[in-house]
This record gives sequence, structure tokens and C-alpha cells, in this order.
Amino acid sequence: MDPLGSLIAWAADYGIAGLLGVAVFERLVPMLPSYGFLVAVGIGAAEGGWSVPAAFLVTTAGSLAGCFAYYALAAAIGEARSIAFFTRFARLFGVSPARVARLIAYFRDNQRALVFGAQLVPTVRLIAPGIAGLLGTDVRLFAIASAAGIALWNGLFIGVGYLASFATAAANASMLALQILAVLLLCEGLAALAWHGLRRRRGRLAPIPASAISGKE
Repeated sequence: MDPLGSLIAWAADYGIAGLLGVAVFERLVPMLPSYGFLVAVGIGAAEGGWSVPAAFLVTTAGSLAGCFAYYALAAAIGEARSIAFFTRFARLFGVSPARVARLIAYFRDNQRALVFGAQLVPTVRLIAPGIAGLLGTDVRLFAIASAAGIALWNGLFIGVGYLASFATAAANASMLALQILAVLLLCEGLAALAWHGLRRRRGRLAPIPASAISGKE
């Protein structure tokens, strides 16, 4: 059984318009993991549903349109309501309110890097556009950084799907998506451990303030 493969086969019947529609829907209503969808798109491209460049451009455009929808929604309803909405939304995907609060704080200080980088982190990439909107991130900055992050993410997984279709006799998009999920979770866990280890090391190596040595405030 291959539900992702069936979805792509359905979209292929409608050509580029079908692919664009599914790409926008996937971003607005994330019922399926984006990497699984993109892997299936890559497999569909290898099977002749679309060319790889067309698949890359269309899915990137669809994802960016979805990002702008959440950005505009958050900017329109205000900061307090946006935070409440995205906190509830994030809970559906296992992101705690504390993590949402930390993301908002990080965005305030490092908007340029985080608008880009958030598009490369599973789950976080779904709520990042809303955070950018509620903080009033410059539209041009948001568009450029988000497009760059989305392009890297989409290109990677479309490429994986495309190559996988040649590496195996029958590439099952759904099974491949599950395997990629396991790898992503492993990488995310290792990255988190490395980050915490680096912070602890920096804390140990931080110089002692002169006021602490002299006893002065």
C-alpha cells in the first residue's frame, strides 16, 4: 500500500496545476509530512509525471504561497491572538508552549537567519511563518529567506525521491518517507545533544566577572 504514491498519481492526472494545488494544500493543511510528499514528487518526476525542474519550481512556489498565507494571517490578527493560535497549532505536532515561546524570543533577535533556518527544521517550519508575521518581519526579508530555505528543503527531498526510483526496482514513496523520518529524528536528536553540549562548554569556559572576584556589585 502506498498512499503517497496514489496521491501523486492523482495529481499527475492534472499536470502542473494538480501538483501546485497539492503543494499549497499540503502547506496549509499539513496532514502529510512535507518530506514524504516531496519524496513522492521526486518519484513521480522519475516516472514521467513532471520534469524535475518543473516539480522543484512548482512545489517551491506552492510552499511559499502557504507561508505567506500564515504570515498574513498572523500579521492581521495581532500578536496576542497569533501566539495563542500557534501555540495550540504547535501542540498538534508535539511542540510545547515553552518551545514556541523560545522560538519567538529567538526570532526577535535573529530574524534573518531564523526565517531561513526554520524552513529546514521539521514541524518548526510550519509555525515559523506565523511567528514572522506576528513580529512584523520585513516582507522582502521574509520572502527571500523563506524561499531560500524552502528551495533547499524541497530540492533535497525531491532529489532523494528521484534517485531512489532508480536505486530500487519499485520505489514505495510511503515506506521511503518513514525511513527518512527515522533519519531526520536521529539527526535532530544528535543536533540537539551537540547544541546543549556546546552551551554547557561555553558556560564552563566563560570568564569570571571582576566584580565576582572583588565582591563588588
